[in-house]
Amino acid sequence: MSRFRSAPLAENFVGSASQQPQQQMGSRPIGLVSPAVPLVRRQLSRESSRALEILGHAIEYLADEYAVDKADKGPLGNADPRVEAIQVLKALNRTIYYSGAEVRPVFRRWRRWFSGLLATGVR
Repeated sequence: MSRFRSAPLAENFVGSASQQPQQQMGSRPIGLVSPAVPLVRRQLSRESSRALEILGHAIEYLADEYAVDKADKGPLGNADPRVEAIQVLKALNRTIYYSGAEVRPVFRRWRRWFSGLLATGVR
C-alpha cells in the first residue's frame, strides 16, 4: 500500500528563510503572510512512511526533552549534543521524504487533459 504525503518543493524549502523581506525599525511588519508555496505530493513505500513516523517521534522526544531541561543551554544551545542529534534526524527525515516519487495532483491532470481536448476541438 502506498502512502502519500505533501510538502513544499525541495528547492523552495531550502531558500525560503533567506527570501524573507527585511524590516526597518518603526515600520509595520512586512511579510507576515508568506507567498503560496506549491505543494508536492510524494508516493512513499510502507517502509519509508514508517521511517518518517519513527523519525518524527524521535525528533519530537528530543526536542521536548531539550525544552524542559532547566540547565543553562548557552547562547543558542548549539553545544548541546541533543541539538546536533535533532539536526541529524531532521536531515534524515528530509532525505527519506524527498526520495519519494512526485505525484501530480488529479486536478492538474484533469485540467491539462480538458484543456488539451478543448484546444484540439474535440467535444
